Order: sequence, then structure tokens, then C-alpha cells
Amino acid sequence: MSLLADTPDPPAFSLRLREATSAAHDQAESQQFIQMLMAGSLNVRALVSLLESLVPVYTELEEQMKAHTADPTVGLFDHRALDRTERLCADLECFGSRGRMLDSPAVSAYVAAISESAASPHRLLAHHYTRYLGDLAGGQAISRLVQRHYGVSADHLTYYDFSDLGDTHHYRRTYRALLDLVPWTPTEQAEFIAECEVAFESNSVLFAELGECCGLSMGERSSIGGIASAETRHTMVLNAPDGGSRRGRQGRRGDRGARTPT
Repeated sequence: MSLLADTPDPPAFSLRLREATSAAHDQAESQQFIQMLMAGSLNVRALVSLLESLVPVYTELEEQMKAHTADPTVGLFDHRALDRTERLCADLECFGSRGRMLDSPAVSAYVAAISESAASPHRLLAHHYTRYLGDLAGGQAISRLVQRHYGVSADHLTYYDFSDLGDTHHYRRTYRALLDLVPWTPTEQAEFIAECEVAFESNSVLFAELGECCGLSMGERSSIGGIASAETRHTMVLNAPDGGSRRGRQGRRGDRGARTPT
């Protein structure tokens, strides 16, 4: 029997991608701001700050996707039903926000990373993958939890509504299947993975900055109105060594099935 016949096929690229980016993903999702937001330990203003911060990110990503949609690979994934910018702006209007933010180094750096990635279609798609598949998975958990904890209407959270795509689970499976079929070279696949890690790190930095604005880092009132309550800040100080409160970890377990992206 030939030894070659016994050699297993290498794992699909989408599986290797998840494994290679798992540490960067976990670092982003374990940031205290997002954990406490999902646990109900902050308030609606914290949610609004998150949505405000995402407007420039999606604006840049969607403009770059439209500009490069003629590229065969980009065109495979560029669907207008995914666009979030208009939905974010509509949601912010419902909250009485004009979408204006304080100067944000984290947002500026994130936008710059997307802009720079557009020099290579596969690197641009890495940001597309991390944002939209994240929204389709963990973003749905965030939507459910903020509705539950803060009494926010689903009408104010259309950013998380992807019903225009139809079956979102099927869409995610199709997306991963397309990633496996794209004829990228090993170098291009490695660059895609590296850019995904850049995207996850950009989210980590953004969440950390939002946490600082909420007064989480030092348990002080923030520059945007002291989003974290006194009780929450006290809980944060007691649990700071492990990066999140017990309430945050319990909230995460409640929606464990919504890993982002999946």
C-alpha cells in the first residue's frame, strides 16, 4: 500500500483559520467592557458608545468593499444585505445620538488598519470576515442580552438584524465554504490569518478604550458621564485579577453557543 494513500488531507482553511486566531479572538471577547455590557453591569449609554464607535469602522469597511467589488474574490463576499452603516445611524438616531464621538485613537487606528488592508483583497476580506461573521454569531448574543438587561427595544438594535440574509446559519456555513474554495496561495492564506489577528486586536483595543471611558480601569467616573454604577465599579475592583466579574462570566456562559466569528 502506498504511504501517500494513508496521508490524511490537510484540514480545511476555515478550520485552520479558527484555530490560528482563537487566542486573538478570546482576548477580544474577554475584554471587561464587553463582558460587563453583556452581563447587565453597565447601562444604555455604554451600548450607545459602542454603536457610535462602530460607525466609522463600518463606513470605511463598506466603502472599501464597494470600491474593490470588481475583484473576483471580493465580489464573492460583497453583499449589500450585510451593510451596517445605515442601520447603525438609524439606531443611534433612536437613542437620540447624532453618532458623534469624542476623539478616539482606537477607532482611528482600526479605520486605518482597514484602509491599509485594502491594498490586498484577501487582507481586506479578513476584516470583512471578523466583523460580519462576528455580528452574525456573538453579535446576536449581545443583542439578546442588552434587550434583556437594559430594556432596549429590538427596533433600536437593527444593527444586529440580518433577517435580509434569510437563514443566517446557512449564510455562515456558505461563507466558510467559500473561504475553503478561494484559490489563495499559502502566503495569501497566512496574510489573511495575520490580518484577522489585526482585526481582533483592533477590537480588543477599542473595547479597552470604551472601558476606560466607562471608568472601569480605575473605578472612577468617566468622561462620558460615569457609565459604570458604583456597585459595578466595586465588583470590578474585587475581580480585576481575572479580567471580569462573576456576573460577566455567568452572562457569557448563558450564550456560550455564540462564539464570534464561527
